[in-house]
Amino acid sequence: MNRDLFLLGLTRVIRSFSFSYMAFILPIYLRGVGFSVELVGVYAFLATLSSSVLLVFSGFLGDLYSRRKTLLLVMGLPIVAYTTLIITTNKTALLLTSLAGLSLSGMGGGAGGGPVAPLQTAMVASRVKSGRERTSVYSYLTVFSTLSAVGGGFFSTYIISVFPDEYARLLFISALTLNLASSLGVWFITEEPDTRERLTGKSKKSILPRKSIKNAGKIALAGSFGSVGLGMVTPLMPLYFKSIGASDLKVSLVYDATYILSAIVTLLSSRIERVLGSVKSIFILRSVGTLLLAVLPFTKSLALAAVIYVARSAAYQAALPIRQNISMGLYSAEERSRASSLTGIARRLPYGVATVFGSLLFSAGEFIGLFASAAGISFIDPLLYYMFFRNLNIDGEGAFDLKRSQNASEV
Repeated sequence: MNRDLFLLGLTRVIRSFSFSYMAFILPIYLRGVGFSVELVGVYAFLATLSSSVLLVFSGFLGDLYSRRKTLLLVMGLPIVAYTTLIITTNKTALLLTSLAGLSLSGMGGGAGGGPVAPLQTAMVASRVKSGRERTSVYSYLTVFSTLSAVGGGFFSTYIISVFPDEYARLLFISALTLNLASSLGVWFITEEPDTRERLTGKSKKSILPRKSIKNAGKIALAGSFGSVGLGMVTPLMPLYFKSIGASDLKVSLVYDATYILSAIVTLLSSRIERVLGSVKSIFILRSVGTLLLAVLPFTKSLALAAVIYVARSAAYQAALPIRQNISMGLYSAEERSRASSLTGIARRLPYGVATVFGSLLFSAGEFIGLFASAAGISFIDPLLYYMFFRNLNIDGEGAFDLKRSQNASEV
C-alpha cells in the first residue's frame, strides 16, 4: 500500500476512535453542567458556523499552499477544545470550545465532515487515479475508521459503566491523547503528489475553483437540503433516546451498534455501486437513510427506535465513499480541496441553523413534527443529486465518462 494512503488512513482511524463517543457524550455532558436544550442547540450552531469558516480556510489554503501543513493546523484545534473541557466547567469557556470545529454529529450525519475532510479526501484522490479504485479506497478507509469508532464506542461503554461519576473527564483525556497521536502521523506524509497537481493545474493562479464551480454548486445545493433535515435531529439524538428512557450506557450501546452496522454495509459500497450504478446507489441509500427518520417518533419502544436509527445511519453512511468518488471526479485535480470546502459550507451552515430550530421543537415535545420535517427536507438531497447527475457513468477503466452527462463540466 502507498505509504501516504496508509498514514492518511491511520490518522483517520485514530481520530474516529474518540469522535465516535464525543458525538453523544458532549451533548449529555453539556446538559449535565447546566446547559439547557436550547443552549446545546446554540453550541451546535456555533460549532458548525466555526467549522464552515475553517472549511474555507483549510480548503483554499490547502490547494494554494500545502494540504499537509494545513491538515496539521486544523487537526490541532480539537486539542485545544479537549484541554478546555478537561480543566474547567465554566459555561462561557465550554461554549467557546464550539469554535474549535467539534461536531455533535455521529457517523452518518450530514454536516460535511469538518475542516479535515476536504484535505484528506483530496489527498487520497491525488494518490489514486482510477475512479473505481477510488471508491474502493474510500470504502476501506471509511470501514476502518468505522471499526475504530466501534472500538471507541465499546471503550466509552466500558468507561461509563466502570466510572459512572467521572467518565466524561476520562473520555476527554483519551480524546486529547489520541488527537495528539493522529497529528503526529501527518508529519510523515509527503507533499509531492499534491504539489504536482498544484503546479500543473491550468487554473493554479485563480483563487476560486473556476473549473469546478458549476459541479460544486450542484452538489452543494443538494447537500444543503440533507444537512437542514439531519441538522434538525442528529445532534439531539442522544437527548431523544434519554427522553424515551435510555440511560447514558444504553445511548452508548446504540452508537456502538450504529458503527458496527455502518462498517459492514460500507464494506459493500463498491459492490453496490457496480450493481446499481454510482448515482442510483447514492439515491437509494440516502433515500432510505433519510425517510427512516419519519418513523422514529411513532414508536415508544427504545429497542425498536434504536434499530430504526441504526439502520438509518448505516444506509446513509454506505453512500459516502461513492459520493466522495463522484465528487473527486467532477472537480479539477488542483481544485479539489477548494471545491470540497465550498460544498462543505453549504452543508455545515444549514446544519447548524437547523439544530437551533430543532432544539425548539424538541423542547416543545413536538417530536412527530420534528422528525417528519427532518425526513421530508433531507429527502430532497438524494432527489436533486439524482436529477443533476443521473446520466453520469463510470467507464470500465474507472474514469468518469463525462461526455454522456450534460450536467457535468470538463475536468
